[in-house]
Amino acid sequence: MRDLVGQPTWQDLGFQTKEDLRGRRYDLSAWPDVLYWFSSSGSTGDPVVYPWTATDQKTADATVRKVHAGLDPMPGATGFVIAPTGLPGMWYHMDRQLHSLGLATVFPGVGSPERILKLIEQLQPSLLISLPLVLSRLGELHALSGRAALSGGVLFAGGDVLSPARRRRIEALWGVPLKNFYGLSEVFGPLADDPDGSGALVWQATEVFVEILDPVTRQPVGPGDTGVAVLTTLWDRPASLVRYWTGDCFRLREWLDPGRPLFEMRGREVRLPGLKADGFPVDIDQILLSDQAAGNEWALSSGIGELVLTVETAAGLDAFDSGTFEKAQALFELPLRWQAAPLGSLDRSVPKLAVSRREGSEP
Repeated sequence: MRDLVGQPTWQDLGFQTKEDLRGRRYDLSAWPDVLYWFSSSGSTGDPVVYPWTATDQKTADATVRKVHAGLDPMPGATGFVIAPTGLPGMWYHMDRQLHSLGLATVFPGVGSPERILKLIEQLQPSLLISLPLVLSRLGELHALSGRAALSGGVLFAGGDVLSPARRRRIEALWGVPLKNFYGLSEVFGPLADDPDGSGALVWQATEVFVEILDPVTRQPVGPGDTGVAVLTTLWDRPASLVRYWTGDCFRLREWLDPGRPLFEMRGREVRLPGLKADGFPVDIDQILLSDQAAGNEWALSSGIGELVLTVETAAGLDAFDSGTFEKAQALFELPLRWQAAPLGSLDRSVPKLAVSRREGSEP
């Protein structure tokens, strides 16, 4: 596979999709190093189930070492993995990350925010790792409870888009810095990191080849443009990916090496109703959370010939900057009608921005 990648005939190959992966059946007789069965999260449809081998683990561990090369080990410290356990594999990759830094890990579950906060108060962790929205919502409750900040700690976020404005709010709520990563549950995590907090992610998984393709023409995009990430795994594994159409949209900054981009994670390929072609939910998040009058949650719904943008706010819509309304409207083809909601009133059951702010779901 490594010899074929990037050759003239490469683009003649078709694309793998989630549906292809869901239909796979594995004969593991030739793979004596299988360790586990894992699955994708299932947040965008039925999960993909796949085997995980010792060779997969070596590849993932090598990438983790690159990602965390500049971070001091934390032996004797405690880290919280706030994620569903069981078949979905990302909890395992989170756990491996924290162990690579010398931390003891805790799995507090995801069903009871109050229980998580009590455990944080009791065990005084140095690191929390979870989805950005989970850290945001737990941080709200943590701040409202009057509990002390995470002294000298750090937050790890991944698995979803993260706007710079939300990042700043999360850091303020917890009182510690946040490091952002990109991973994919059909491969492992992290695959890329944001080393300087600029929002640009550096692809670190050199054994995973990346293409960024225009979703219509299927041709490579240029710097500054956004396309769908298409991934190919280059090591021998039963759950190999060959031109896997991830549905994740990357804005290309530049190519660091062939198949290794500097990029921004923009969101999922499935579109919000009425949103212009170059807009994503993360852009709305950035505009709203940059306004101090806005709370941390918002929702979008369709009306008759319009869209309704509901925003949590303590001060009301009159307190918003006029530029916020103008910037948000510029993202949409349809007129926006704004609606204020009390703090804490909007639904918080879906933990991903990329799939909670749209109607319908991916097949």
